[in-house]
Amino acid sequence: MKRIITGCAILFCVFQIQAQQSYRNVKVWSLQECIDYANEHNLEIRMRQVNIDKQEVVLNTSQNKRLPNLNAGSSQSFSFGRSPSGYDNTYQNRNSQSTQWSVSTSVPLFTGYMISNEIAANKLDLMAVAAELEKTKENMEINITTMYLQILYSKEILGITKRQSELSREQLERIKALLENDYATEAQIYEVEAQLANDELNIVQAASDLQMSILTLTQALELPTPEDFDVSEPDDIAGLTLTRQPEAIYETALTTRATIRLEELRLQSSEHYIKMAQSSFYPSISFSAGYSNNYYVISGFDNISFGNQLKNNRNEYFGVNLNLPIFNRYSTRNNVKTARLNMQLQALQLDNSKKSLYKEIQQAYYNALTSSEKYSSAEVAYKSAEKSFGYMKVRLENGRATMYEYNDAKTSMTRAHSNSIQAKYDFILRKKILDFYERK
Repeated sequence: MKRIITGCAILFCVFQIQAQQSYRNVKVWSLQECIDYANEHNLEIRMRQVNIDKQEVVLNTSQNKRLPNLNAGSSQSFSFGRSPSGYDNTYQNRNSQSTQWSVSTSVPLFTGYMISNEIAANKLDLMAVAAELEKTKENMEINITTMYLQILYSKEILGITKRQSELSREQLERIKALLENDYATEAQIYEVEAQLANDELNIVQAASDLQMSILTLTQALELPTPEDFDVSEPDDIAGLTLTRQPEAIYETALTTRATIRLEELRLQSSEHYIKMAQSSFYPSISFSAGYSNNYYVISGFDNISFGNQLKNNRNEYFGVNLNLPIFNRYSTRNNVKTARLNMQLQALQLDNSKKSLYKEIQQAYYNALTSSEKYSSAEVAYKSAEKSFGYMKVRLENGRATMYEYNDAKTSMTRAHSNSIQAKYDFILRKKILDFYERK
């Protein structure tokens, strides 16, 4: 038994030394600081930002389709044997070489409203990708809040285990004093020592749980190490009350939550994709223009000078091109059908998201209501257990209670205190989730 006590004490001292070193220059983070830091450094959020940049490029590409294009080309060819003459267009057995170059441009004049609808769809898609980023941030905020409150809960549990160890240590000193005056037995000493060893083991476990809670949050924040990290205490829980019903919260959430805005934007975008598919039913008109020239060299002839050939061989053109779709194997018809089906699916997805949101708010509200009631009951139970332990302590000191009864009362008080703390932070979390849905 003494070896167990000594081992636990050494382990506890080692942990205390490490804790003092870790918290030497501690930065204390508030909940909002954690959320803001995660929004800037979390990898998932940064990937969503890259998706926004990609969609901006897609939008820019569609907007530039209205601009004229410009192409230039050049070629050099060599001919051996029978080939066309560059002078009179007759074929002769001559070696020759020719150089060609050209410049051309075209401008779309009418594309069946394809470009305008593509631009409109890509703008909505860009807004939808931005909404996806906001949705990721909202989910991250809830996750960070949960991890943050877990640290606070673990800190309070560690404090409880330390206070229980202090009580056991005080009791051990008291029993030792009574033993010197023959008012206690060695069996009572061993019993208290065993309880003290168990309390110290609980301290080690609670400290480990706290360290793991800190590690979980720092990893979510993309911090390199959990060292020198701590969180501040929350606001007074007395100010946390449920003031609005689920229906009212839902009406607010419909206009503020990124999940709903995302699906609405995708639905609006799907309307333009239908119009894009329908544009293939319309004729298209474009304007084109270009310039080309050639230079020939034929062996065995006195070739015309380079300047004169450029003057004689040049070619300029411009024109308007009309393309009439007549039959394309029902490809356009099927594309339109597919786009309409996609729109129906998106409308159903929007309805599903709204229903899911309402269910989430209902669950969050009644969970918060239950947590509030549990917290109130747990507080009453803890106060009663605390008073009971105080009476039992007095009875033990007066010799009218056994050590078993004393430890049982202390265990009941510890359990009631732990339940109270758990109910407290569960209620804080549930209320913050409701506040998240109500936030405008």
